[in-house]
Amino acid sequence: MTHTRFRRMHTRSFWMFVAPCAILFSIFFLVPLLLSIGFSFTNYDGWKTMEFIGLRNYRELFSDARFYGALGRTLVYALFSLPFKVSIPLLVALLMTSPNVIGKGLARTLIYIPVLLSSLVVGITINWMFSAEYGVVNYIIGLLGGRFLEWALNPKLATFVISFASNWASTGFYMIIFIGGISNISKDICEAAYIDGCNSIQMFFNITIPMLSPTTFLVTLLSTVNLLKEYALVQGITQGGPGLNTTFLIQFIFDKGFSQMQHGYASAISLVAMVLFATISFVQFKLSNGGDS
Repeated sequence: MTHTRFRRMHTRSFWMFVAPCAILFSIFFLVPLLLSIGFSFTNYDGWKTMEFIGLRNYRELFSDARFYGALGRTLVYALFSLPFKVSIPLLVALLMTSPNVIGKGLARTLIYIPVLLSSLVVGITINWMFSAEYGVVNYIIGLLGGRFLEWALNPKLATFVISFASNWASTGFYMIIFIGGISNISKDICEAAYIDGCNSIQMFFNITIPMLSPTTFLVTLLSTVNLLKEYALVQGITQGGPGLNTTFLIQFIFDKGFSQMQHGYASAISLVAMVLFATISFVQFKLSNGGDS
């Protein structure tokens, strides 16, 4: 009887701890997902009209050149930004764990502060810095004798500014992850390598990088997902301009759903995007063997 009562208490305690997370997960993920699946087969306009139209949204989607354009811009942006998302926090983490660097505590705090800012605030701040007339960056360029750049009107420069802002805002977060990985590397291995005559560069490429494979995989996966679903940062900097040159997939979905009131079509795009993003993550997992390669 005592053993049975203990099992019941243990089971009840388990569900008491799990229930809040399960309820929140259901409300904010499962229910919207099911509604989105249902809406994708209708012409729902977000208000009154909602008729079942079968696969019409999906047929229109796969023949929509604007969808492919938004998807292409999203993938190019992610591929361009991803190397910096991984390499910059790694190098910063190495500096923050080096015994030769002083003031590491203050430096870590200053680097992490942008993580605490909302994406919209980061976007507005970066937009002010790169303003064509009053921006700090153009002011410095002018002092050096250069010509002012139209950051917001040049498609490539606008994409660069978004990438710069994204890296600036996330470096502190990924730095902390890398610091944890570096701290877990056995000091005995490092000491043995130094005794064998390894210099700092050899240590970095032959010891640090291989030992950080699981951490690097985690940072790469998180960075990829965040880059593919970039939204608030873009809205704060370019609002998708100039033209449609920084209108990525999430902006395209938002425009269809809330500006053009095509909720059914936007739901279909969302589901296709979810499958694409999940496939990319799965391929990353397989190629790196979950970070063990």
